[in-house]
Amino acid sequence: MSNFTSTWTSYGGGRKSPIGGLEDTELHDKLKNYKKLVAKRYRVVFPDNITKFLPEGKLWISTKIDGELWFLVKRGDEVALCAYNGRVLQGVPVVDEASKALEGSGDIIIPGELCAVPPDGSSRPRVGHVALCLGDDSLAKNLAFRAFDVLEADSEDWLYRAYEDRYKRLEELFSSGKRCALVTTIEGEKDVASEYFNEWVKSGKHEGVIARTEQGITYKIKPFITIDAVVLAFGEREENGRPEVREITVGVMRDDGSWHILGSVGTGFSEADRLDWHERLSAIEVPSSFRMANREGTLCRFVKPEIVVEVKVSDIVDTDSRDMPVRRMALEYDAADGWSALGSLPIVSLIHPTIVRERTDKAIDSQSIGLDQIFQHVPFEGRELKAESSDLSKSAILKRGVYKKDSKGNVAVRKYVAFATNKAEEDPNYPPFVVFFTDFSPGRKDPLKTDMRVTPHRDMVDAYITEWIADNVKKGWEEVV
Repeated sequence: MSNFTSTWTSYGGGRKSPIGGLEDTELHDKLKNYKKLVAKRYRVVFPDNITKFLPEGKLWISTKIDGELWFLVKRGDEVALCAYNGRVLQGVPVVDEASKALEGSGDIIIPGELCAVPPDGSSRPRVGHVALCLGDDSLAKNLAFRAFDVLEADSEDWLYRAYEDRYKRLEELFSSGKRCALVTTIEGEKDVASEYFNEWVKSGKHEGVIARTEQGITYKIKPFITIDAVVLAFGEREENGRPEVREITVGVMRDDGSWHILGSVGTGFSEADRLDWHERLSAIEVPSSFRMANREGTLCRFVKPEIVVEVKVSDIVDTDSRDMPVRRMALEYDAADGWSALGSLPIVSLIHPTIVRERTDKAIDSQSIGLDQIFQHVPFEGRELKAESSDLSKSAILKRGVYKKDSKGNVAVRKYVAFATNKAEEDPNYPPFVVFFTDFSPGRKDPLKTDMRVTPHRDMVDAYITEWIADNVKKGWEEVV
């Protein structure tokens, strides 16, 4: 009987369990907690700021492996590779080599990166190669493990020991390893980190550099910021008579399981991608009592939160042009009722977001797609706030006007609606009054245009409407009663 799981399937001459297969709940909790703790300890540094932001003193400088976080675990005489999502591997070449390296040692938990040699040998290892190998028995031999930490040894917590001690333990175990080895590591100061960034990353050999300090802080040096987020909704447009995705709206999971909107991503798609994504997302559309406009001015269509994507950004900021905290809606998802709003909370804005790829290896949980990956870049206000639904007063329509114009069979429509939110005293994020204007012309390149005005004064509502009518309702326009 295994110490790890009873739900095995054969794989690559050994065996594997599915996601959630790890049955040792105490061990599983340790793996998940490590993932969460490590995410909080990361600090991100851009290449141009290496010598500016890295601390003085000794650093352990290593290659950043483009793989998945797994743990090499020994329990008694049994050795396995375990993922924090509960997947387990045994009996494959990389685990067999690890078992020999751990002969004579006691129980141990070693975090590292599970990576894979590209099957065609054409490029450096990437995270997608791991999923490819795990799905194909014949590619099990391509899997490798690169150890970089010691979580537990001989039933003692090693995580709070000096990294120098943990690194020496790894050297003792894996200095001569091949499939199961110590991640390439150089000891030096921050000027050495800059040199190795040029050698390892600019050459295209690795995706980044990791620098660990004596104080327990870990610096991740990468050319761009990447965020793993879930697709929450999409906006659409029509091109050549066919509907396609204009942009997707992505979000992250908060610690309480609610969802927080990050923003929209409209670049990085090919034309074929836009058509494929439209078909795929349309198939998983769900209802939403929360309404959100896309860049075309029409309503976004919400979807099941089940697709994780990697988004690349040039920067993230936590304040707007007025130096006020960025706030976006936190949402709640129910499989039966769909999406509903909980409340507006502080978050960040994505600068120049671009979709990179889908991340099928990421779990739908706060460790994989949570706030920590953002907080490590920008410690924004309200990180620990909890989104809670509140019963606010209902808005009331004050005035509404609709006008149409028929031109050669095409009907253009212009309209306004003014309403009192009745929420300003209950929540300062709501303005007292809102006026929304719509201009639809089917023959125009951009058929739908919208505008909005907010004001704390009732008399300004009438002033905005009077000005808009004077500018937009001229000869040929007919009021619709």
